[in-house]
Amino acid sequence: MLKNWNEKEVKYLKKHYKNRGAKYIADKLGRTRSSVVTKAAKLNISYNGHRRWEQWEDNYLRRHYHDRKIESISRVLKRTRSAILGRAYNMKLTESNFVRWTEEEKNKLRQLYPDRQYTIEQIAKMLNKPRYGILQQAYNLKLNRPHPQHKWTKEEINYLAENYLTKSAGEMAKDLSMTLSAVTHKIGRLGLRVREKGRSWSEEEKEFIKQNYKKIPTKEIAQRLNRTVNSIITIVGKLGVSASRPLPWSQEEKDFIIKNYQQLSIEEISKALNRSRNAVAALASKLKLTKKKSMRQYME
Repeated sequence: MLKNWNEKEVKYLKKHYKNRGAKYIADKLGRTRSSVVTKAAKLNISYNGHRRWEQWEDNYLRRHYHDRKIESISRVLKRTRSAILGRAYNMKLTESNFVRWTEEEKNKLRQLYPDRQYTIEQIAKMLNKPRYGILQQAYNLKLNRPHPQHKWTKEEINYLAENYLTKSAGEMAKDLSMTLSAVTHKIGRLGLRVREKGRSWSEEEKEFIKQNYKKIPTKEIAQRLNRTVNSIITIVGKLGVSASRPLPWSQEEKDFIIKNYQQLSIEEISKALNRSRNAVAALASKLKLTKKKSMRQYME
């Protein structure tokens, strides 16, 4: 049977979950993280902690902080603009030897920035500021650089009509010496539909998905195949892999969990059955299995 929560444990959960999170509570009470999360959800308690920065995020930020807009980085990392700027400051990626902008410099920027005859690099050189400093100050001053309107010729339009089914928007943009956004905007105005060519799926990848979809998390499948989660979700329909319900548990799998739940960790069972950790924990809960652990002492 599942171990019931006593009044003392519930009190401790209410006091510390909001700021400490599931792992802290689980360690203190000798419970699993999943049981703590489930109980907190029933009590309508949310964790207010911040998501930690991973190494790949720091690497991405370090590589692109000075050549991409903050909004672009924010979309990739799925973090707020303030989080990006704060992390960049902690990593010492912001302007070194910061010097305040004078009103004269700001007015000069207001004059130069909207004029596309000057590149960002040229403006930075004229104002003796780093490129990022120009972009940051332009953002603060709410300045925009309007895109020039290109007058499409009949030959260019005919090229799009003749090639949009066989070439990607990027290829056509390169052939026409135009930006990708200009081409995609025009084909949309013309009522044409074009999709970027994606990497083709190998038979090995398809077989891996057939064998593992719904057994391991979709995110993990995407990481192993170096694909996006959306691409995995798209291909499973074409492969006829049902996404409507989880793969049913066989009696052999259930017997294995019942027999080994006390001796093996959830991770070991998950690996042995090629199932996700959450799936194993959910079935164990349904079978009313529990890990026998002594109650750890905890502080009020």
